[in-house]
Amino acid sequence: MCVSCGCGKVNDNHGDSRNITQSDIVTAAQAAGITPEQAAQNLMDTCQQMSSGSQKQSPRNTNTRER
Repeated sequence: MCVSCGCGKVNDNHGDSRNITQSDIVTAAQAAGITPEQAAQNLMDTCQQMSSGSQKQSPRNTNTRER
């Protein structure tokens, strides 16, 4: 879906590149050397941390290469 609004159109950014799409998640996962599912889980975890005010938690990244 357009991850930003939840419309269900997976790669429609509605003409605004600031909206997150499935393609963005796939590309970000490739950059991190993880699966898109792992990237999505990391996003969900981060959102939960932001909601709870938590500052830092180890990311779920099985890639050991340095960034």
